[in-house]
Amino acid sequence: MKNNYARGVLMALGTAMLWGGMGPLAKFVGTQGVSMTSVMCYRAVVIVLLMSLWLRYSVGHGWYRIGRPLMRVYLLLGFLTVVMNAWGFMLSCQYLTVPQALMLNYTFPIAVMTGSYFITGEKPSRKQLAAGFLIIGGLYVGFFASGGETPPLSVPGLLWGIVSLVGLSGQMLLSRKILRDGDSNPPLQLFYVYLFGGAVLIIAKSVFVGWDDLAAMNCSVFALMQYSAFGAGLCGFGLLLGALRFIPAPLVSLVLTLEIAFALVITPLSLGLSPTGFEIAGCAIIMAAVACAAAGKESSA
Repeated sequence: MKNNYARGVLMALGTAMLWGGMGPLAKFVGTQGVSMTSVMCYRAVVIVLLMSLWLRYSVGHGWYRIGRPLMRVYLLLGFLTVVMNAWGFMLSCQYLTVPQALMLNYTFPIAVMTGSYFITGEKPSRKQLAAGFLIIGGLYVGFFASGGETPPLSVPGLLWGIVSLVGLSGQMLLSRKILRDGDSNPPLQLFYVYLFGGAVLIIAKSVFVGWDDLAAMNCSVFALMQYSAFGAGLCGFGLLLGALRFIPAPLVSLVLTLEIAFALVITPLSLGLSPTGFEIAGCAIIMAAVACAAAGKESSA
């Protein structure tokens, strides 16, 4: 049990590291004229193809057969994970600064802690609850305590951030429930989530927008799309699903907030956009909260 706890925390930390580069990536790709929807569609196609090959090799014939109840769950997870969470976050990064988009997105531990009591039956510890509210304090410092130093919030960016927030919270709780109960396994879930979610994005883009943005594709953008597909998508979500097998969703959500710290380091190096002092202070508070929550083994794990 102790090894499972450490394994789960390390997997969640790995997800946070891999996701830390997605904010700067979305910011850069958006300036090149390529749609975030195209990036997400490419990610979905890559993951579906690779996971189908892996499942065929590891499981054999009939690997894709699942019952209707689980099919409905995967359909919902596809919409929450790919359309709302991942796509919504990348669009929010086009309108907000990277620290703003991340800090808004990572109010979700409070939603996860509230929902975990009702959906998964796991009661957050006092330490986790305190860390959740400390994260809110860090968000306040990063967003509002700076007066005129931090750029004003964009309304479209705020709305897309809320969409991503709802998707991430729902995805975490539902995934934890079916993985903990043994109703699913991470590779199969990853395949179906991106199959259904990717299909929604591809059909919607084909019907309503088109693919003219691909004319702006260059080598730099294509290389970054590989990171989105293999790093943040395949490995990042794979580690996340693995973590949810071993530790409760509230703890996973707290560890994932460290994505803010990794993005804070990557953004100046990749985009030359330095965070404000208040954004750094807010991220430091969030990091301290996560360290307190993850220290020691919780009884709920």
